[in-house]
Amino acid sequence: MRGKLTPSFVVTRPLRPLGDLLQRVLRRFTSRPPESASTSTAPVAESQTDSDSERRLSFMLESVPVNLWSTDARLNITFSQGAGLHLIGTGGNEQVGMTLYEVLKTRDPGFTPLAAHLRALQGELVRYEVDWRGRSFETRVEPLRSADGHITGTVGIAIDITDRKTLYEAVRKQNVYFASLFESAPQAIAILDETDHIMRINSEFTALFGYAEAEAVGASINDLIVPPELVQEGESFTAKVAAGESIRTESLRRHKDGHPFWVAIAATPFHAGDEPARVYAMYHDITARKKAEEELQALLLVDELTGLWNRRAFITLSEQALKQAIRMERDVLMIFIDVDHLKQINDTWGHLAGDRALIDTARVLRDSVREADIIARLGGDEFVALMAVDSDQTAELVCERIKARVASHNVETPREHTLSLSVGATRSKAEGMMLADLLAQADTALYEQKRGRGRSPVFSE
Repeated sequence: MRGKLTPSFVVTRPLRPLGDLLQRVLRRFTSRPPESASTSTAPVAESQTDSDSERRLSFMLESVPVNLWSTDARLNITFSQGAGLHLIGTGGNEQVGMTLYEVLKTRDPGFTPLAAHLRALQGELVRYEVDWRGRSFETRVEPLRSADGHITGTVGIAIDITDRKTLYEAVRKQNVYFASLFESAPQAIAILDETDHIMRINSEFTALFGYAEAEAVGASINDLIVPPELVQEGESFTAKVAAGESIRTESLRRHKDGHPFWVAIAATPFHAGDEPARVYAMYHDITARKKAEEELQALLLVDELTGLWNRRAFITLSEQALKQAIRMERDVLMIFIDVDHLKQINDTWGHLAGDRALIDTARVLRDSVREADIIARLGGDEFVALMAVDSDQTAELVCERIKARVASHNVETPREHTLSLSVGATRSKAEGMMLADLLAQADTALYEQKRGRGRSPVFSE
């Protein structure tokens, strides 16, 4: 049997009225004088009240898992009853006539149950928990007093709390398990209240966002990690989850040092009793994935050999450029370029030389146009450029610039062959013009130049 004494000042209030009731009724059980019709002077009303108390006590003892007992001043057991006795394999009143020492099988005054009764004989009210025969009991022992107030023994009551302790232990283990999972989770986790304020974070949250628990708890999640331009989005997320909706999304969040980064967000609502809804939010850094996606997207839009935009990207970007030129009321210039004699270069010096010719062309075109202009390799030996123009001389200026770059290249970068380009250009009002029409007109101009009609001296063969 194991137990632990509790000071009398922590005894819960609800037991005090019960103790008073037990003492009154036990007086009748343990010190009732012999009754006779001639000598009884107790009023009928008092007798009826005592009978009602006995019936209530008897009902409680037989239906509730409690043990009730009393002893005299020498710790002889004078009463023992209760449904809780059956839980430890003992019948009612089986222990009556035995001493408490015999029942407890010890005279050690430091043994918790015995110490409690000895203190009760000194006038103290003692409460303790004890494990006995595989069951757990919350026990209360107090003095039993005579009518004149003298202590005549002790009275005790033990309530079986085995199931309650088992449930408490299960809840405690569950809380420990949750705390362990919460703290060791690979994702950053924050628990928020219904007003977006942080109630709890784990160590991964600190690692990801840079805030210690003391800095984070009590602060608004939006003030802490949401970029100013996304605060409304953050508030919307929390409102949805607090209303019962789970969300999964990706967005930018902010480190303590101010730099933004991409995170995957998973937020779920939960309730704790009658408290307002809480938000369980998890954050996972996806910066590397986003970067990989951007690189992959770039590969889908960039010509692998030359590094220029490919056909797909050119069409998308040019359509946007046309819309912008319309808003600015500017003309557009479409230039079609191809590499002369590319097949001959491949056949004579090999495909590596042909690839170098294409790369050289891309370099020449980059050096010949502005950064805002769109240049692309459409495929094979065909290149194209689109730019907004302000004057009638723009086309001529661009062609002259390309001519100069080609000449410089042939001097500065000796190859087995010289670089030769053909070009065709068309200028048009942006409004009402379709990209396909511009491409067709520039293509026609190119082949007219290649056939010698309207041949420009910009390019040499």
